[in-house]
Amino acid sequence: MTPSHQPLRGIIPIIFVLIVSVLFTLVGKIFFGLDAAMLSVYALFFVWTAFLISMCDRWPVQKLRQPVAGFIFLAVALIIGILHPVIMQVLGFSPDLYWPLISNLFLGIGILIAFGNKLVDGFTQPTAIALNALFCYVLAILLIQVFGMVPAIWFAIFVFVVFWMEFWPVSQVAQPAKGILTFVLIGAITLVLEYGFKAAGTDFFKPEAGLWFVLFVWWLVATSWQLETWPVKPVAQPVKAIAGLVVSIILTFASYYAIVLVFRFDPATAGGFVWVFVAWLYTWEIVLGKWPADRSSPEEDPSATK
Repeated sequence: MTPSHQPLRGIIPIIFVLIVSVLFTLVGKIFFGLDAAMLSVYALFFVWTAFLISMCDRWPVQKLRQPVAGFIFLAVALIIGILHPVIMQVLGFSPDLYWPLISNLFLGIGILIAFGNKLVDGFTQPTAIALNALFCYVLAILLIQVFGMVPAIWFAIFVFVVFWMEFWPVSQVAQPAKGILTFVLIGAITLVLEYGFKAAGTDFFKPEAGLWFVLFVWWLVATSWQLETWPVKPVAQPVKAIAGLVVSIILTFASYYAIVLVFRFDPATAGGFVWVFVAWLYTWEIVLGKWPADRSSPEEDPSATK
């Protein structure tokens, strides 16, 4: 087995993700005095920016190979992401708006992905990415004005439907019906998750459910993105998705009880730290692909893109 084959192809970048996540946390705590809650805020604005950058078709560094192009995008995403709460503070916005804005911005990204990024068809860069950013910001701010925070509980199911289910059973449906039906599926499965929380005597906004949720996101992303649904990649849908869901839930419960019962971490604090790890897990894959296990860029190796 070589590093270019699964599971090493996924495990190696995950190891790097763990290292940089710990460094990010230590720098934030030691040098800037940030607690787990604020570290998660910075990390999530950072990963949202990385998602947005992933839609720029590697502009303006199309000719650069990995890891150079990836580290350039990483630096840009980190700087712009960190500036979000800083600018909000300067403009006098309440810290209470951090999470609503983050959650609503991710809904904008989810819509763009589900509808195949058709919003900017026909536009060249940098106009395309500017319009995508404008769409996300306007949507997020309008949603804050009308609804407040759109709970991010849907996002774990978004990852499952898009990357484990692979849009099954609507993968062959044309847009915009595909995007609409995708969100119908996401909404239906999200209700199951929400009612599952209620049956367990908790809800999405409580620390224990929040930690369970973020760990669920971690394992869904790690198994579908980094490990590329290994070892069930050749299995047909929906068996493949069911297998991924079962494995992700088992790993979620195992890691939850290890964190809370074995290592005795407070669920709220642990949840904040785990969001940092999730943010880096996404971002590493978005900007660096499987580097250093795979030296090709995501565009040169289609299997490394999402």
